[in-house]
Parts: sequence; structure tokens; C-alpha cells
Amino acid sequence: MQVSRRTLYLGVFLISFGAVWLLARGQAADAWLTQALGLWPLVVIALGVGLLLRRTRLALLGGIVAAAVPGLLLGGVVVAAPDISMGCGGDGPATYATQTGSFAGAAAVQLRLACGEASVTTAPGSDWEVRVGDGGTVPTVEATDGRLTVRSAIPTHRFGVPLGSDRWLVSLPTAVPIDLVTEVDAGRADLVLAGAHLGRAEFQVNAGALTVDLGGASVDKLTLVVNAGAATLRLPDGSAFSADVRVAAGKVTICVPAGLGLRVSRSGDLGSFDAGPLVRRGAAWESADYATSAHRAEMNITVNVGSVDIVSEGACS
Repeated sequence: MQVSRRTLYLGVFLISFGAVWLLARGQAADAWLTQALGLWPLVVIALGVGLLLRRTRLALLGGIVAAAVPGLLLGGVVVAAPDISMGCGGDGPATYATQTGSFAGAAAVQLRLACGEASVTTAPGSDWEVRVGDGGTVPTVEATDGRLTVRSAIPTHRFGVPLGSDRWLVSLPTAVPIDLVTEVDAGRADLVLAGAHLGRAEFQVNAGALTVDLGGASVDKLTLVVNAGAATLRLPDGSAFSADVRVAAGKVTICVPAGLGLRVSRSGDLGSFDAGPLVRRGAAWESADYATSAHRAEMNITVNVGSVDIVSEGACS
């Protein structure tokens, strides 16, 4: 059987990508993967070698090199995604400046963090609070009695590198329903939203890390988008909801609490999916007690170059 070169090169790319992914899942590569990403110019070099050798006797070798190197680097991007923070970490500030306000009723909250760290929690009542670290830049805070927007105002170098980082401590009220939109770019955010009443909850992370704990919260519509990043999502246990999870060059862990009936449909290319405690039924995966659960959730998962692992609550770190 004769294999076309296009098929051969695709196979080499997938093997290279998968080898890095498999090695990292065994935790043998964590120490060097992030440093290896600094060698991204090798992708350009490899493609150039492939072009130079295309019409020589070494064309096959050049094509293999041009396919393997991008696969290795892309695999490294996926594995090292939580550490791609462009220097946005560091020690926390000693003091914080505080802004406060109150919602008169249902509210919309937007949090857009670009380079930095944020912690979001909840508190009883209808008051909100935003604390900004004195060592960081000053974000833009806009508020009315029905809306709160907090977004980074970090200047960037002409090459797009952020010149500074943010430190936020945000408290949201539990006495009013909230539509929450959170976006994290090249940073880290931890959201513990116990007691929150969320209508629409949207989370997006780009080249960063995100942890969302919805234990004790209620939500109607949940969306999580991960691009070259990592996220851990603990699902709510006291409400029925629908969810959409989309992963591109990233990894997601979904924690399923006891008592929640979860039904998952999955699609996508070049991605891995581990259903964990769920049981395959037809074209979907379900909790073993899905039919008898008091609260049920329908989730669509799309994985393109990345992974989604579903675990029981007790196995979620």
C-alpha cells in the first residue's frame, strides 16, 4: 500500500503532538516544556528547510521535519498553557485601594483581566466591592445601580507585551440575580461563587489559567471557552442548567458534584475526552443516576487540539 506524502506528513504532525501530550500527562515533561516554547522560531526554520529541500532528493526528510517541529511546539503550547502568563505573576501587593457600590436589582457584571491575578468571591446582601492592589496598574471601574464593569487598563509595548499587571479582589452579592461575563488574558483568576444566582455565566481564558467553583450557586446558562489555556470548573449542584464548553489548544477539568444529573454531547477534532464517571448511552454520556436526579444539566463539549476530563467531585483538586 502506498501512502501519499500529505497523509504521511499529517501522521508525523499528529504523532509529534500526541507524543508531547502523552509525555506531559505522565508528568515527565513539566520542567522543560515551558522553556521549550521559547524555541518557537524553530517552526519557521523547519518550514524553511522543508521548502528548500522540496525539489531535492531529501524532500521527504524535509517534509517530515517541517511536519514534526510544529507538532512538538503545538503540543508544548497545550501542555504549558497554564504557565503562559507573560510575566504576569509575582508577589501580591501589601495594601489595596477599595471601591464599593450596591445593586438595586438584577445586575450585569463584566470582568476583563489582561495580565495579572484576580480573586472573585461572594458575600450576602446587594453590595459589591473591588479592591485593587497598590503594586499594580489601576483598572477601569464603571458602575451603576444595575451594572459593574472592571477591566484592565494596562499599557502595552508596541509588540503587544503588557507593561504591568493587575491584582484584584472582587466581591459580588448573593441577594440579587447576576449575569456574569469573565475574560482572562495572560493571567490567572479564581472564582468561588457560592450562593450566587447567575442567569448567564460566561467564562473565557486566553493563554492563562482559570478556576471556577460554582458549588452552592445556581445558574441558567453556562459557557466556558478556553484558548491556549487551562481551566477547572466545578459545576453547581442545586439547579438545572445548560452548558457549552469549547476548547482550542487548552485543557479543562470538569468536576461533577454528587446529585447532579449530567448529560454530555461531545464533538471536535484532534482533542481528547475522558468521560470519567459518566456512562455512554447512545451518542452521549450520562451520570449513572441521570434519569432520577432532581437537578439535570445538558452540556455540549467541543474539543479542538486539547483535552477535557470529567471527574467526580471527590477527585477534583
